[in-house]
Amino acid sequence: MLGDRMKRRLVRLLDQAEEAADQDAWETVYRLATQVLQIDPDNVDAGDLIRLAAQSLPDEADGSGATQASAPASASDQSASTRAQPTSFADGRYVVSRFLGEGGKKLVYLAHDELLDRDVAFALIKTDSLDDASRQRISREAQAMGRLGSHPHIVTVFDFGDHPGADAKGQPFMVTELMGGGDVEGVIEDAPEHRLPLEQAVSIAVETCRGLEFAHSKGIVHRDLKPGNVWLTADGVAKIGDFGLAVATDRSRLTQEGMMVGTVSYMPPEQAMGGDVTPRADLYSLGAMLYEMVTGRPPFVGDDSIAIIGQHINTPPVAPTWHNPQCPASLETLILTLLAKAPSDRPESACEVLGLLETIDPSASDAENPEGNPLERLAKGVFVGREREIVDRQRKWDTFGPEIKRDYP
Repeated sequence: MLGDRMKRRLVRLLDQAEEAADQDAWETVYRLATQVLQIDPDNVDAGDLIRLAAQSLPDEADGSGATQASAPASASDQSASTRAQPTSFADGRYVVSRFLGEGGKKLVYLAHDELLDRDVAFALIKTDSLDDASRQRISREAQAMGRLGSHPHIVTVFDFGDHPGADAKGQPFMVTELMGGGDVEGVIEDAPEHRLPLEQAVSIAVETCRGLEFAHSKGIVHRDLKPGNVWLTADGVAKIGDFGLAVATDRSRLTQEGMMVGTVSYMPPEQAMGGDVTPRADLYSLGAMLYEMVTGRPPFVGDDSIAIIGQHINTPPVAPTWHNPQCPASLETLILTLLAKAPSDRPESACEVLGLLETIDPSASDAENPEGNPLERLAKGVFVGREREIVDRQRKWDTFGPEIKRDYP
């Protein structure tokens, strides 16, 4: 049976494969899905992705009869160990120091901006079957981040353009500030039991919330907030990046009605069902991220994406103290409220969440005086978003006379 850490790796690989599928980068999809099957041979999602990739790649056989699905990856899609590292971009302005890593859609390099004499992160977008819609989405990301301007808790975009390549339209690139502390996903991976110290978890949530508050004030909803999209400076300051799925709330929908976009482990129910997405969707994702930082696991796990999405829609989360008894009651209450199924049952705004976070004392553990037994803690999640209903029922119960109450032990 796969452990939680390996399950997280599988989810990450599948997320990257699905991002690549959105751009019709089928060689990347095939490679990532194959990695999943090497770990989990029965993974249904990976099997489906490989079938899609095999159907979508041109059926051009080489001498051995193998199709492109089994051929070596293209130059923009090879592993870091086999890829020829470029020396510079943009006519020598950005001089490459080393390769940093890759995601489903980007190759990221540490580069030095010779014009402004500073180190930057240079993200080169993979161009495998990059269609006009994908280019528009990449452009939207740069525009969304550029529209936000400078904010202490949002990754700053310095430059955006096209690098000359085999494609006549060029290979899109984005230059951002260098985040020396890596992403929060990596911090969670490296932490003992994958739990962050409560003080660090709350601090990251506070700073992330400040970034969300600013983005929402500009009419932008992130729609894919997750540990892999929150980055840390060398000093540990959290900043939100990757606005590739961002939607402007004051404009028409940028995706078709009913289209599901986002990362399943942190996806709010309304987004999973293809419904309207508001700033409260980001608050749900923040709750899922905070849950993982505190407990060492996302609120919902499963063998495939469909199982996880079903839990987001139908299943109450297990109370965080079930996994981490050190979690203060005030923090647990906030997390569970953020994870309410109905957007109307979540806090109204990032500003409200920020106010609640700033009142939490991470050292105020309730472990010495636990609230009931573990089963009671487990059941706490069942009533998230139903607090008003519970109060109303209690009031009605209090109006009953003793002759009625004695019949209901």
